[in-house]
Amino acid sequence: MRYDVIVVGAGPAGSTAARESAQRGLSVLMLDKAEFPRDKPCGGGVTVRCANLLDIDLTPVIERTVTGAKFTLHRGREFSRSSSGVISYMTQRRHLDALLAERAVEAGVTFRQRESLKSVERNNGNVTVRAGRETYEGRTLVAADGANGTTAKMAGVKANFLHGIALEGNITPKGTFPAEWETTMGTDFGGLPGGYGWAFPKGDHLNIGVGGWKYLGPTLRGKLNELVEFYGFDPADLWGVRGHHLPIRRRGSPFVDGNVVLVGDAAGVLDPLTAEGIYGALWTGQAAAANIAEHLDGKTANLDGYRKQVERQLLPELTVGRQFHDVFHLWPGFFIGIERRTSIPWRAMERMVRGESTYVTVARRLGWMWPIMEFISDAVRVFPPLRRMSGLPDPVPPERFLRRRAEHTNSL
Repeated sequence: MRYDVIVVGAGPAGSTAARESAQRGLSVLMLDKAEFPRDKPCGGGVTVRCANLLDIDLTPVIERTVTGAKFTLHRGREFSRSSSGVISYMTQRRHLDALLAERAVEAGVTFRQRESLKSVERNNGNVTVRAGRETYEGRTLVAADGANGTTAKMAGVKANFLHGIALEGNITPKGTFPAEWETTMGTDFGGLPGGYGWAFPKGDHLNIGVGGWKYLGPTLRGKLNELVEFYGFDPADLWGVRGHHLPIRRRGSPFVDGNVVLVGDAAGVLDPLTAEGIYGALWTGQAAAANIAEHLDGKTANLDGYRKQVERQLLPELTVGRQFHDVFHLWPGFFIGIERRTSIPWRAMERMVRGESTYVTVARRLGWMWPIMEFISDAVRVFPPLRRMSGLPDPVPPERFLRRRAEHTNSL
């Protein structure tokens, strides 16, 4: 059978792209190498902003609602912040992803599980996909198979990412679940260059993890054990320990190539500051579906509208988020000190995770301070001493001031 859309990967990005394409009357095939429900390394936090993107009730998979956070620097003295409302819903990805895939099937999507991708061919505006023992044909292809996916590469599309890495595990507290964690998450900064540690409460356990740049991989198990001990648990009780890559898009990495569209982690739309990827997954899945439907309906000549929408609406957020990341990790102690004394960063974060504000609007509110932070971000990316201080492993092209200076010099 020939499909309008073939989606490879049934995580949040793939399921959303598939479901919303089917709701627009397109024939959709969704493939995944796993059998659902399947485990997925991820903290599983769904912010209010993220949940608001969906017209799906997530109640069946929400295990806890988070309204506060504990902050520490280098596993030092703790201080807490609380909110008057929910800031994040805690789920397990095995349940969240299964729910989203079920809703896609209910919308009319054909879902083939345990179908590992073998090859992708593109000819005359069509795609031929071999997965498992079957061959499928389609008019468009959505690469939604995550950070380690091969779909884009098989289709001849080369993504360009910076890579982070995370290691996480679970602790099931003995006896009753600790009251201090019932509606509170934990974050520890300064222990990992460019990253942080976390503790997320789930139904009967805590998900505890650490993450940073990829070169830190060999140190992560020791860092995870230290964080588990700091939170008062025995590392020997950790279960479900697993690692996963964190892809952060470099400038110029493609979102679309002909009739192939990249979404979610396959497109590198992870939040650079928080390493949260579900929002970008859902957002790009929705945008991809809308633009594919318009194209196949003859309203647009190609799928470049998807790229333009991402660059216009989502990319500015990722750009400013990365600049905040550059500056924060140069002096994490300074910014944690500001939060300890003023709560200004916490209030800004509350508004962002609820969708009431964005990175871009926060930058605008900083007024004359923002150009200074932009310059510091550029300096972190290009000057070796600052790169070492922030933990950035390799030079990265500057985003604003130094890039403009280079462009001006090259034009002379």
